[in-house]
Amino acid sequence: MRKIPIEKKYQTALNDLIDYLKNSRFLNDKKIEDAFRNIPRHEFVPVSELDYAYNNEPLQIMKNQTISQPGVVSRMTEWLDVKKGQKILEIGTGSGWQSAILSYLVGGGTVYSVERHTQLVKFAEENLKKFDIDNVHVILGDGSVGYEKGSPYDRIIITAACTAIPLPIIDQLKEGGLIIAPVGNSTQSLVLLQKTFKGIIEIKNESHYVFVPLRGKFGKNR
Repeated sequence: MRKIPIEKKYQTALNDLIDYLKNSRFLNDKKIEDAFRNIPRHEFVPVSELDYAYNNEPLQIMKNQTISQPGVVSRMTEWLDVKKGQKILEIGTGSGWQSAILSYLVGGGTVYSVERHTQLVKFAEENLKKFDIDNVHVILGDGSVGYEKGSPYDRIIITAACTAIPLPIIDQLKEGGLIIAPVGNSTQSLVLLQKTFKGIIEIKNESHYVFVPLRGKFGKNR
């Protein structure tokens, strides 16, 4: 992974954001902080959103999709407890920022990221290339069915709201693996589940989140 120098104005804004996230307890893991510092968010937003890149808020990218707010990315990534060498499935690539953070954390591992919009696949791939990231595979497809070809996965992250986590995606998780997703209708709860030999168990649950809906065969179709 190539390190990109950060302009002073962005560095100051990034430092302020990290301080805010740490003070508000959304950022507690030094590895996640290092990922935020090495994968600067402004490299993953459209030019029209550059001035807002380090605000703790979601930003519009294209096709009515958003890049999640940093506090949510940090929370989901920390809960997922990513380890070096793991294989991860991400549903909803968006701009590629979350993919790049996962790439940084798995090191020699692999990230498969499924995105349904051709324009976003291209946008994410261009962003990832800036950092010479070669362990993220962006796949154009229906994320609601997962990506069986790369399964089973150590970790799965769904970055779009689902009324229930699609069973085909759960089937692609290894025993002992973790899956995180926002579950609900107009508002969602962030839910962390673990697959065990006894079945699926809930590890964590936190309410009051809002994500764009998961679309596709096992998501919303309208």
